[in-house]
Amino acid sequence: MTKYIYKALKDNKEIVEGEVDAVTPKDARAKIRELGLLPLNIDEPKIIVHDFSDFADNQGSIKFLSLSDKIMFVSELQVMLASGISMSEALQTIQKHSPKKKIIRLSNELQRFVLAGRSFSESLNYLYHDVFGETFIYLCHTGENAGELDTTLERLLVMLRKQDNIKGNIIQALFYPCILVFFMFALLVLFAKFVFPTFIGFLTTNQTDIPPFPAAVIGVLDFVNEYWWLCLIGIFAAFGLLNFLASNQNTRSFFDKLVLKIPILNEFVEYINLSNYMCILSISYASGVPFMQTLNLAQKTMGNTEIKKRAMFANQYMDKGVTLSDAFAKSCLLPGALVTMIAAGEKAGNLQKMLDDCVDVIDKKIEMVLQTLTKAIEPVMIVVLGAGVLVLAIAFIQMYLAMIKSMV
Repeated sequence: MTKYIYKALKDNKEIVEGEVDAVTPKDARAKIRELGLLPLNIDEPKIIVHDFSDFADNQGSIKFLSLSDKIMFVSELQVMLASGISMSEALQTIQKHSPKKKIIRLSNELQRFVLAGRSFSESLNYLYHDVFGETFIYLCHTGENAGELDTTLERLLVMLRKQDNIKGNIIQALFYPCILVFFMFALLVLFAKFVFPTFIGFLTTNQTDIPPFPAAVIGVLDFVNEYWWLCLIGIFAAFGLLNFLASNQNTRSFFDKLVLKIPILNEFVEYINLSNYMCILSISYASGVPFMQTLNLAQKTMGNTEIKKRAMFANQYMDKGVTLSDAFAKSCLLPGALVTMIAAGEKAGNLQKMLDDCVDVIDKKIEMVLQTLTKAIEPVMIVVLGAGVLVLAIAFIQMYLAMIKSMV
């Protein structure tokens, strides 16, 4: 038994402190709940980190794993751990049967650390901190301490699959605009290579001047054809500039505010951030992570700086002793309907279920917003394509009329 010092909320009003004997933090939290309290923070034993002179953080050979690779690795590991196979044997099995070289190397390096006496979470932290992220590693550590690593990995797997599903929906939403862009590009190539040169040759032979508008269009197409490499450099430079501005603290804050003012897009950005936030909140709470640490972990998943500030305000309100629903309401972090659901969960003593329900509601809302966003993009792309076709049509008609006049 370990003595845990806790801070908890009594009757949703008063913060109380005390001690409780338990085997794991999760058991401690359960005992605190039995006392009719909502645990806010639990001081647990520190992780003992042994020095490894040959390795430091992020010293694994893999610097990036795609979402699909993470899902494959975590799912295989979770299934074997749930079957009672030890961590070392599970990693060894993945090495033998995985079809991907990255996952084989990943398992090999993690197994070496595990065999040397480290825990799975410590091995991840030393080798692949940036690949998996602090939140993922901390939750694995909590699962190990509670003896429920397989359950924690199962919850994390649900989160990864949701992220993959959202990514797939975004790609699907962009498919139609990409088809239109390709069609527009093909049309420009057709006119630049075959149609306009024929007209120019005929008008030049008949010593007829090319009309100003078609001449301007042809000039632009000739420039792109001649200096296509310069155009590519310009496109990459523009993306590089946007990436630099996005990484800068001041300009990123400006862009994040700007995005939240654009109709439809602002809802998409908000719900994407809230999806990650609520998913981690639900997983951490179920894994027995102290509540304030749960909020801090969830906050780190947010990408938009403005929404992240709201989460920080919610943390501050919770630290002052207000309920979770009141903290979300005062910080304007969650929509009113979700705040009501969480308040109902707090009063009924069933907060975990309400957190899970909030995650489901947000996921459905993301699908709805994506559909709306797709429908909004389609007419915009049609207008852009129509404008391009109109320019080519006007240039074509003027060239055709000039050709007829030259024949009279």
